[in-house]
Amino acid sequence: MMIFIDNPSRYKLLVNVILLGTSAFLVGPTSMATHRTKNPRLSLYQLHLLISSTRSPLVKIPELAVINYGIIEKIVLDILASHLGFTYDIIPPRDILSAGFLQVNGSWTGTTGQLQRKEVDMCVTLSAAAPSKSKILDVSYPVVYANSAIIIPFPKETSRAWFGISSFQFSVWIAILVTFIVTTVVSWILVRVNNSRLGAKAPTLGYWVVFYFGLWTSQGITPRGSSIPFRIVCFVTIFGIYIAMNYFTASYTSILSTPVFKTAVNSIEDSAKSRTVKTLLIKGSSTDEHIMSSSDPTFKMLAYQMRRYPERRIVNALIVDDISTIVKDNTALVMVESNAESVIENSYKMNSKCLVTLAEKTFFGRPQVFTYPKNSPIAKAIDYDLLLLHQAGLIQYAEKTAKSQNRCRVSDLANAQAQKIAPLGLKEMSGSLVIVALGMAISFFIFLVELIFAKMKKAFALISAESYSMIAAELISVDSSRLQKETCPSLHAPFAAVPSWTFAHQTTT
Repeated sequence: MMIFIDNPSRYKLLVNVILLGTSAFLVGPTSMATHRTKNPRLSLYQLHLLISSTRSPLVKIPELAVINYGIIEKIVLDILASHLGFTYDIIPPRDILSAGFLQVNGSWTGTTGQLQRKEVDMCVTLSAAAPSKSKILDVSYPVVYANSAIIIPFPKETSRAWFGISSFQFSVWIAILVTFIVTTVVSWILVRVNNSRLGAKAPTLGYWVVFYFGLWTSQGITPRGSSIPFRIVCFVTIFGIYIAMNYFTASYTSILSTPVFKTAVNSIEDSAKSRTVKTLLIKGSSTDEHIMSSSDPTFKMLAYQMRRYPERRIVNALIVDDISTIVKDNTALVMVESNAESVIENSYKMNSKCLVTLAEKTFFGRPQVFTYPKNSPIAKAIDYDLLLLHQAGLIQYAEKTAKSQNRCRVSDLANAQAQKIAPLGLKEMSGSLVIVALGMAISFFIFLVELIFAKMKKAFALISAESYSMIAAELISVDSSRLQKETCPSLHAPFAAVPSWTFAHQTTT
């Protein structure tokens, strides 16, 4: 018989007494343990539970650091107790403040040992389910999901002496080179055509290469060509140089002001392969158990290191004032990412600077659960409410409330500094290149117009010269005839038979 009592009243209490009496008369006396095992879900109203935990603020140990998971566990446990109506006492393990590890005699330490000996009703320290513990405990519905991370010493900045060559993208360098070549060749062609038309000697192509190299490098050379297209080419080139130099200055300044760090390790693979960095595990943690029993090649390498150097499996890592006292040079500590962010933030508050940080890559993502003794009668009631908490968004509320601010993440620091100076990108640079190309096109069009006008002017000049010569010859012929008639009238008759064009030709000659 299963009874749920949320808000008891006198009427409900009377009904429950009658039902309990009837069930006892029909079924007969049974033990409480048998009753709890057979019922699918036991009411926890007004029960007092003994609950195991290893984290502050549930565990009242002054030296124990408060971390994200401890806050989540406290919030979720209080919600469960309020909704289901039970009270609890926290009973931390006496030997080790972790999930524990298997001993030679077959017994477990930590919270697992408490559950194995059935000293507590449940454990609310979040951990991952492990096959090795399946025979002695049950796990709850997943509460949260987590990844493992690596805490490393905060890296030192590397040299940036040669970063100038990386200010532009490769495509921008190509565009600048093409612009320089086109400008040089166009100028050489324009001046060569103009000078050949005037019969003057034009500068060589090498001259223009040197000219524009000096112009682009601000050597003080100024355009002195008389051709309008040449002036336009020089103008748009100077405009392009202005944009490019501003881009280079902003980009170079941004790079110089952005921190560049070289971390000791960036992933768990780096930790396993490194011969200089010492990897530390928290003995008895879910990550430790997974690595020590995994068949993955990377984890097997780490497990070999732990067996060779057993002192690297440390105990009670959170009972320290500052995690940086453990994570020193060439040392990396593996733990759950959320908890790692908590201890990093604590270290920052104590030292007012970043002494430790997280490696960029995480690993071993898995659900975190509560645990019960094997065949626990309260498991289904707790699991049912955990599912309700997820549906109501209360688990997400607990995670958001417990979230720590990690001010020592290397990528965040670098990105924040880079955002202070935002250089022009390739998309913005393309605008200046379009203007340069447009200026080149306009100069080429004007150059063609100039050639057409020059040809027309030359043709008109030639026609005008021929017309002027004919008119001048006729005028000279008329003037000569009048002069002869006036000065030698007696000689006029013999010349009458001579054609006028002969006289004009002789006179001209």
